Amino acid sequence: MSVAPLTTTDPELVEVVPGLGFSYDKLLNAYRQYVERVPMPLSGNPEDRLRRLGLTHRVNAEDPWRDAGNGQFNQETGEKYFEESEFSVFNEDLRDTYFHEVFKSLPFRPGRMRLVTLHPGEIYHMHTDASRVAHMAIRTNEDSRLLFRSGHTYHVPTDGRIHILNTLRHHSAYNAGGTDRIHLTMTLAD
Repeated sequence: MSVAPLTTTDPELVEVVPGLGFSYDKLLNAYRQYVERVPMPLSGNPEDRLRRLGLTHRVNAEDPWRDAGNGQFNQETGEKYFEESEFSVFNEDLRDTYFHEVFKSLPFRPGRMRLVTLHPGEIYHMHTDASRVAHMAIRTNEDSRLLFRSGHTYHVPTDGRIHILNTLRHHSAYNAGGTDRIHLTMTLAD
């Protein structure tokens, strides 16, 4: 039996925040500003410069730019490294960007607020998260989708809207397209 992609939101899997939208052009510009400003990582490896990009961080984070880039759980042991509510500080160096306006306008308390890139051909393993995750597409292609164990897929368009995924359910994400998929993700801390 084939399962059709989700073309309308299924509240069990995806919810679009009603009445709230952001300018796609301003989101894209804020992303460009971020990329221009992000410093070299502590590793000193230039290849790591645009990996694990965070907008929020924990108090006294060693690297505020990348503190939110790590997973919440050890994938082998299941050990929890932190609580989402710890990521309560917005990066001071980005307060003049549109991302800060988004942060202040959210109808929920975000934990990790990150810029997540999936390159062509990349896929995440099937997993569950400890809380739901909101997505806004910065760049995407029609072949970049979130996949639920039920077989349903969902494409987050570049529409400036917040799409909250029920990541408490088993899910994955893949990019079967030819261009990068970049999402602003915001984990719900409440």
